[in-house]
Amino acid sequence: MNTGKQSKPQRVDQIDPAFDPWEQSRPIPLFLLALFIALAVWGAFSYINDLHPVRDNELGQITEPLGPQSPDPAAALLVTQGNDAVWSCASCHGARGEGAGLTPRLAALPQAYLAKQLKDFANGSRLNGSMRYVAQHLEPADIEAVARYYAGLPVPPPPARDLGAALERGEALSRYGDWKLNIPACVTCHGPNGEGVGADFPPLAGQQPEYLFNQLAAWKGGERHNSPQRLMDDIASRMSDQDMWAIAQYFGSIRP
Repeated sequence: MNTGKQSKPQRVDQIDPAFDPWEQSRPIPLFLLALFIALAVWGAFSYINDLHPVRDNELGQITEPLGPQSPDPAAALLVTQGNDAVWSCASCHGARGEGAGLTPRLAALPQAYLAKQLKDFANGSRLNGSMRYVAQHLEPADIEAVARYYAGLPVPPPPARDLGAALERGEALSRYGDWKLNIPACVTCHGPNGEGVGADFPPLAGQQPEYLFNQLAAWKGGERHNSPQRLMDDIASRMSDQDMWAIAQYFGSIRP
């Protein structure tokens, strides 16, 4: 039976005085923020460090190449130390494949081009006594591995050079050729910036100028004849020593 009296809500006698319904979210503690930043920086440096070679002795021999591909341990050993039959590639071409003087740069040259040249040395279609000996003592798998190793290395920066008048002539021959002498532009076959095209037309940019001049002279003199369709034999035969030197200096001074 309803007495007409409404029940009153129970009163809460105990309220937490620290309770604040409008309390804002607490900020992240500074030490946690610092730890997060430190881990991010450490991860970035670890990634960058993995792109650099590992030097295992005071001579600075490279045991891991600078490049996007994981190195073949056998190829790295062959390049840096050689084997029972041949000396190391690095002993002539440098620890980074940079070359010097008449010894060409191998770093970043196309794998197919490098493999072709080693095979040409081995079969005698390209002449060089030292390289023929080395190439003939490499198994086909070694040739491909060494070519892949050097193709994965970065292009070393070219040394500063005072080209003088050779710069203008070398650049003109590179870009436009000299049709009065029936010399086509180098970039027609070797790419707009001398970066190379395929296995038959190697990069010229950043190559050792002495080496480039020497090869042009070899084609002109009939000592090298492994150019496709004998193109370089024909072109070099119409070039003067001054023009060959100008082109060599120009390409040696730029980077692809």
